[in-house]
Amino acid sequence: MIIDSLEHIGNYAPILPNLKEGLAAIKAAQAKGELEEGRYDFDGGFFKVQKGVTKPFTEGTFEAHRKYIDVQIILDGSEEIAWKELKELTEVIPYDEAKDMARYTGTFEHQIKITKGMFWAAFPSDGHKAISHSKEQQSFTKIILKLPVEK
Repeated sequence: MIIDSLEHIGNYAPILPNLKEGLAAIKAAQAKGELEEGRYDFDGGFFKVQKGVTKPFTEGTFEAHRKYIDVQIILDGSEEIAWKELKELTEVIPYDEAKDMARYTGTFEHQIKITKGMFWAAFPSDGHKAISHSKEQQSFTKIILKLPVEK
């Protein structure tokens, strides 16, 4: 798991395949006007723009992916996320190849608030629970950049 300021995201290009291409695609879409919610494909991956409100950590499950690394960039607002190493979680919904996702349960001792101007990246070994809050509901606008795992 990586958590950092957006101004440092370029430092992670050596370990995030197609990061430069993804950031260029985001910049090109932003240059055309406000990003609308939805999916945007680019050569080397895709990204989604998502808006919403958080739910209590007690609702929902952790998730993990096998084909893509999640790079989530907070454009506005905030969310809290929980992280747990995948091997420490219990699978409750088996891996769905079409969705590139499995769901897990576990404890939430590793939590952090991610605010505007920050990003986080989850690798296949990272169980993560996003769009959450511990106390008060938060609203957010974010980009979920999906970068293929190199094999």
